[in-house]
Amino acid sequence: MPDRVFVKAFNAWLVGFLLLHATQVLAAEDFYLDSQRNNRTLRIEMDNDVAWKSDSGFTNGWSIQYYTPCKANWEDVYTLEPIKWVGKHFPMLNDKDGIVRLGHGVGQNMVTPEDLEAEVPAEGDLPYAGSLTYTLSLQNFNRRKASTFQVSVGVLGPSAFAEQFQKFVHNDLGVATNPNGWDTQRKTEPILNLGYQYAHCLASMGEYHDGWAGQLILSPSASLGNMLTAAELLAAFRIGWNMLEGFTSYSAPPGRGFFHAAYLPKPASACPHAIEFVLGGRATALAYAVIYDGSLITSDDRDVERRYWLFSAGIGLYYHYYDYFSIRATLQRSTDLLYSEFLPQSSSGDGKTNTDVSFGSLIIDFHF
Repeated sequence: MPDRVFVKAFNAWLVGFLLLHATQVLAAEDFYLDSQRNNRTLRIEMDNDVAWKSDSGFTNGWSIQYYTPCKANWEDVYTLEPIKWVGKHFPMLNDKDGIVRLGHGVGQNMVTPEDLEAEVPAEGDLPYAGSLTYTLSLQNFNRRKASTFQVSVGVLGPSAFAEQFQKFVHNDLGVATNPNGWDTQRKTEPILNLGYQYAHCLASMGEYHDGWAGQLILSPSASLGNMLTAAELLAAFRIGWNMLEGFTSYSAPPGRGFFHAAYLPKPASACPHAIEFVLGGRATALAYAVIYDGSLITSDDRDVERRYWLFSAGIGLYYHYYDYFSIRATLQRSTDLLYSEFLPQSSSGDGKTNTDVSFGSLIIDFHF
């Protein structure tokens, strides 16, 4: 009789233990899709080199991005069937261990020479150039990894309206010198760029909900197209209180960065306020960029003497109010991309073109 009681008690304990373990495993993979904070996001991003008291090279970029709520699979995403098909068949985008999200973005980039007063840029200096692109971004992610595949299409040249935008800011708003050389900008050509980024969490510590946490990630990526062909490796560390779980977003100038929002919705029980501090570094192998190397499509073969490797470091401070908005402010400093000895002296006496592509970034998300 005591043996039977012992066996029954052991079996009950074993069943209870297995049920508890299964519950813990399920809880560990709870993505909070039913949370009231699993919302759509409208993002506005501004990137500008004025943060480093410069107005040449990469001078300005802006984008407006929209992200759907997170879904369990691509069938649940409200979009066109061909886009769902890509999500279901592209490697890593249909990972059953992750959740999915779709993003759309429209953005503009512009590049200018050092001497804005000259009607024709000096020999060897950067040409005026502007791009206007639309980007479709497909994402699959969980707490440990995130995959992003994006397609960017658009136009380079006068149809990108970079001249009108810069003259409005410089002249109508009285911010800076009138740029006189836009008549010499790069010729019109269509843009098609493909990109894939994979992020992996190397280490995670602390409590993400109402506590302090930290994360170390490594993220390789590759881009292929007539706008940009490059490979990049990003390493980042972030620490914060009640910070985003999953992967945070970094500055992404349109046409050369990755649009994504690969973070888990916050549960309703978590505090709505959060703060993050981010440190990151990038190594970029730049095989081709139409801005610097001339066109593969048109007869615009103007090029500049540049390096094929670029290294940059960034620092950012983020604040989240999960019920309504998030604000991300970052500064990114890079090594020189152009060989300064080949650049002309500015006729205005302001010095040579800034040879790095450093910039500051402000990103504001609205959740609704």
